[in-house]
Amino acid sequence: MEILKIAALALCAVMIIVLVKNYKPEFGIFVAIGCSVLILYFLVDSLKYAFSYMSQLYDKLDYGKTYFPIIIKVLAIAYITEFTSQLCKDAGESSIASKVELAGKIIIFCVAIPVFISILNLVEQLL
Repeated sequence: MEILKIAALALCAVMIIVLVKNYKPEFGIFVAIGCSVLILYFLVDSLKYAFSYMSQLYDKLDYGKTYFPIIIKVLAIAYITEFTSQLCKDAGESSIASKVELAGKIIIFCVAIPVFISILNLVEQLL
């Protein structure tokens, strides 16, 4: 199971960070970033499966194919934003983390504008 590998890696990283903080506290963030990158590496196979499933689902859609890529983009932006924000918070930079979160929200809004326009057009047609 992937989660067992990830949990073991995370626990090892936490132990290393605790040990390193006694001697060189500034190296703790490097261990955290390295651990995060390794966790993402472990998730690559799961992401391949998810993208394969999403591709099959996209091929089966008859209606709404124009919105599907937008939904995928929004999900990707949300995950990247959360990951980056958490790394910034781990580094003790909560102000940068909040700016990353704000940027992610604004970008999601901009990407979703075609969906809003489509909904407004649909409401207009119904009225």
